[in-house]
Amino acid sequence: MESGYTTLAFNFRGVGASQGTYGEGWAEVADVTGALDFLGHALGSIPCMQVVAGYSFGSVVGGRVAAGDSRVRLYLGIAPPLNHDDFAFLRSAACRIALVAGSRDEFCDREALEAVAASLPRKAWLRVLDTDHFFAEKLAELVQACRDVIAWTEGEEPS
Repeated sequence: MESGYTTLAFNFRGVGASQGTYGEGWAEVADVTGALDFLGHALGSIPCMQVVAGYSFGSVVGGRVAAGDSRVRLYLGIAPPLNHDDFAFLRSAACRIALVAGSRDEFCDREALEAVAASLPRKAWLRVLDTDHFFAEKLAELVQACRDVIAWTEGEEPS
């Protein structure tokens, strides 16, 4: 909202007050696809730029959608749990890719993060913050990283 974008945040099936049950990460792909469909319908047309951003498990699901849905123009993976998933699916993504993680993330080895970024067909935007998986005491830096991703996407130099 700060940058003038329409945003939609939601819980996956079975989380919080959401109906349904956990779908092993695959059924949740339908949740993200449904959210993209909903935004297109609610806005009266397909937005010129749809972005999928996800944190931890959400970065896995969002990345799977970004890799296969041509409507997605930018994927932002925050704290991707690379110790549990190799994120090879991102190699088929046609969109721009940005990754943000902590240098002390117990679920995302820094070398694995850099290897994923290096394996992509297009140069990814990458930021590693001095923090853990939960961005303890570094939320302001995470917010700034997200602002920098938006600037990068819009063709401006990040701060």
